[in-house]
Amino acid sequence: MDTWTLTLDKLDRYGREQVRTVNLTIDIRDFKERAGFAWLLMAANPHLSITDIQEVLTNVGEQHARPVGWITRRRWLFHGNGKVGARPNADSLDEKARTIMAENPSLSSRKLAYTLRKNGVPRGKDWVRQHRVAANPP
Repeated sequence: MDTWTLTLDKLDRYGREQVRTVNLTIDIRDFKERAGFAWLLMAANPHLSITDIQEVLTNVGEQHARPVGWITRRRWLFHGNGKVGARPNADSLDEKARTIMAENPSLSSRKLAYTLRKNGVPRGKDWVRQHRVAANPP
């Protein structure tokens, strides 16, 4: 099993260095009866189409069946910062949008989309949701 050893920046209460071992590989079959199985399936199979994901989830168990909209709204998380092969918008306002989003990290996607439109950047709440992580790096 692949693991990663992480040394935390913060010392424990006794002044000792804190080290954690993080597993990088899981077997999603162990999660077939859990609510997060659909998420794990999407993460492990970014090559599958939405229809394929739907079919697999339904065949694994009826409790995992998800509508197309549910898969579409969440699948982008496993493809980087947007849809596969995403390109900048033709109006070249993406950088301005990211600057405004970075200045307002606590606003909801809907309010942020409104703020962007008010500042001359026509972007919807779905675009904001998919790109706000890139605008606010850790």
